Amino acid sequence: MKTTIEYLESVRAKLDLPSDYAISKALGVTRESVSGWRNGKSPFGIETAMKIGEILGEDGHAIYAHGQIERAKKPEIADFWKDISEKFSASFRNLLLGYGPHVA
Repeated sequence: MKTTIEYLESVRAKLDLPSDYAISKALGVTRESVSGWRNGKSPFGIETAMKIGEILGEDGHAIYAHGQIERAKKPEIADFWKDISEKFSASFRNLLLGYGPHVA
């Protein structure tokens, strides 16, 4: 599981961005939002997780769930989001690899 900071650094590398300000522009958010994510004050919102997923070619659902896992204060809440993340990741892999039911 990637952390919020790892996702930000992946976006920076993928788009060859020089700064958090540039990351904020690429994601359509404020510089303060990026700072808040780096400092652990808030997780990505759904729209941001989707945008990061598009940029990185990853599942936005799992990215959102990873942020919730990081933020969870109770182990049972973290476990809930881990379960969701694993289900989304498995479904996404199956979709990409063509597994699962096929409709004729």
